[in-house]
Amino acid sequence: MTDQTKWGIPLVQSENKARMHEEKKKKEIPSPTLDELKVSHHNHLVDSATGILKEQLERIKKGLGD
Repeated sequence: MTDQTKWGIPLVQSENKARMHEEKKKKEIPSPTLDELKVSHHNHLVDSATGILKEQLERIKKGLGD
């Protein structure tokens, strides 16, 4: 077995572990905050309601055009 006290092996191992940890943290998707979820949900509801209103408006326009 190699003597790991030579050539700065513990230092290199520590640096590698630290680098791997940083790379892993960068890949993780940050979890959204409660406020971000609330805004996203509100936007979804508004988009859904807008879509329904547009469809109803198109039906009314077609009805008036006949």
